Amino acid sequence: MANETLISEMNTTSYDNTTSSERMIIIYQHYFERQIIAALFIMAAIVGTTGNSLVIIAVALSKKLRTPTNVFVVNLAIADLLACTALPWQSLSVLHEDGWPLEDAYWICVASASVLITCGTCSINNLALIAVTRWVGITKPKHTAHRMRSHRTLAVMVALTWLIPCGCVLVPLVSDFGELGYEKIYSLCSWDTSNPYSMYFNILLLAIGYPVQFVTIIFCYTSIFAFVRRNNREMTMASKQRAPSVSAKVSASVSTTSLRKKLWQRKLDVTKNLVYIVLAFAVSQTPYCVVLLLYTDLSYRLTPYFAVILFCNCCVNPIIYATSHPDFKEAFRHMIKCRRREIPQSYQRNGQQKHQLTSDQTESNDKL
Repeated sequence: MANETLISEMNTTSYDNTTSSERMIIIYQHYFERQIIAALFIMAAIVGTTGNSLVIIAVALSKKLRTPTNVFVVNLAIADLLACTALPWQSLSVLHEDGWPLEDAYWICVASASVLITCGTCSINNLALIAVTRWVGITKPKHTAHRMRSHRTLAVMVALTWLIPCGCVLVPLVSDFGELGYEKIYSLCSWDTSNPYSMYFNILLLAIGYPVQFVTIIFCYTSIFAFVRRNNREMTMASKQRAPSVSAKVSASVSTTSLRKKLWQRKLDVTKNLVYIVLAFAVSQTPYCVVLLLYTDLSYRLTPYFAVILFCNCCVNPIIYATSHPDFKEAFRHMIKCRRREIPQSYQRNGQQKHQLTSDQTESNDKL
């Protein structure tokens, strides 16, 4: 059965004079489209709940994973985990064509919309701060990185990732500027597009939750790439110009340089992992943001499908950790095999390397 919805468009010509037009848009051609969307929501909720729980537990069990960057990784996992709790209600909503099925519990739909908006904005805030943390840790002097890694600074940044989206969600809850709840056009719990301020609320959310963060992310990782490329070139030139010396000194120097290169490569591997996360978020977020700004027939039809892609991002990050992040991969492997004692607690050091590179490794651990 097709979902036929009348969409009213108000073209304001002045404060006292408005003209309106209505057109019919069919969002769902067949009921099985609703079933597919509902199934994807449930699948994302199950995978996301499991994966993000593993991320949080892994950091709790492994001291090796308790780094400044992972403060935001855990915060991101918490946001995704909360978003997963709201997805089953989206499945319930999309399966019913005639409105929210739980009439006596409409607050659940409002809460579901609030959680998804809050957690979605919080997620991209975390990704931006992860990028900034990596940028400072890799390209800036030690004292700058240490100031940013202080407990107070980290606490303030984590708080801001939540306060900004919470402030946005409170706007329609305490005023008439937008309205959260069941959206008849898409049969989803989001914001009601029939509200006269719906378009402005869309713009508010997009302005606060996307462009600044995305530009920050692009700038930070581009700067890191340029810095790493320049640093590698300098290291190569320095190794070629190094004069021969006593055999013992050469051996010690080679050993030290080799381990430092391994630590540097490890930082790059972790950074690459975080870039994958950002790319996954960009692929899922950008199409949804674009269709929200386009009030065309095609954009209306595509919105629920892009919403599914956006919400499925909640379960993508743990998969990326499990396949490409060296420390999380190791921790997950031991957790799944119930080998808690083998979960890494610190970086292994041995022999002469321990005494030579203690300060280098400590600095590297803090930056990772």
